[in-house]
Amino acid sequence: MTVFKSHYAGQYDQFYSEKDYSGECDLIEEAVQRYAAHVPTSVLDIGCGTGGHAIELAGRGYRVTGVDLSQAMLDVATFKCAGLSLAGGGPQWLCGDARDFESGHEHDLGVMMFAVIGYLAENADVLKSLRNIRRQLKRGALFICDFWYGPTVLTMGPSDRIRVFEGGGRKTIRSASTKLDVFRHTADVTIRLWTLAGDRLVGESTEVHRLRYFFPQEFSMLLSMAGFRSIGISAFPSIDAQPDTHTWNALSIAVAD
Repeated sequence: MTVFKSHYAGQYDQFYSEKDYSGECDLIEEAVQRYAAHVPTSVLDIGCGTGGHAIELAGRGYRVTGVDLSQAMLDVATFKCAGLSLAGGGPQWLCGDARDFESGHEHDLGVMMFAVIGYLAENADVLKSLRNIRRQLKRGALFICDFWYGPTVLTMGPSDRIRVFEGGGRKTIRSASTKLDVFRHTADVTIRLWTLAGDRLVGESTEVHRLRYFFPQEFSMLLSMAGFRSIGISAFPSIDAQPDTHTWNALSIAVAD
């Protein structure tokens, strides 16, 4: 599994400043309204990163436990919470591995957003993580996640990208290039960062993120093997739209049996 390093973690929110965390939490709540047997009060956010979803959900009154493998990402999340008055109280942050973390109690709702489950590249790791999550959810709790949709990855293929980010008197150039392994259903994404102050290079880093993409029948089977029942897989960010070969991310909603 990939652990985001401090250089990348420190600029993560800048890189994804256009991500609609509020809209995605609306989507989570829509799924809850449709399918949850009981109104949830506690949320387990696995792979919470810098807390985009966790902080938003806490602001809506949920008691949130956010789990991430990267302490650097959790440090950013903690800083973002400082001084905030959240209806559900500040999230509890836990540095741990999805395969074996211990949150200490069962939760009413589990979420694993932004294709985080793709960081589990091997079947054994996916199952171990899903079973560990299931163990920490109440029976009947929903588990909501999204993942890279295999048919689209193979049909369209990921493209190499270069973006420039400016702020605080500095400029960061980020390049991302991807190599697919169609046998193992993985994509190795090489991310390079160069940070400039004027014309002077002040920071440089390289990370390789290995991401798994999934196919719908495969994913439903993995959920079933881990103690979940799939309610549906749709084209993210919709609950109703069926995925097609232009759907990069798929949304999965399942219930803990």
